[in-house]
Amino acid sequence: MEQDVCPDCRQPWSDATDAKSEGQWDAHLVRCHACHAAARTVAQFENGGGDMRGLHVNLTRG
Repeated sequence: MEQDVCPDCRQPWSDATDAKSEGQWDAHLVRCHACHAAARTVAQFENGGGDMRGLHVNLTRG
């Protein structure tokens, strides 16, 4: 059920909020290289005075 999960981590509320779950989770950082390239391009554009309104990022593999 859609409402029975945390909107951020998508874990079931019953498990994620149970006091017995405290300390039972491990988190790992993972970099999406496609998102990183998009974010880097947007930052360069904005830092150069670019206006992001209405602009979308299109990713292609190069």
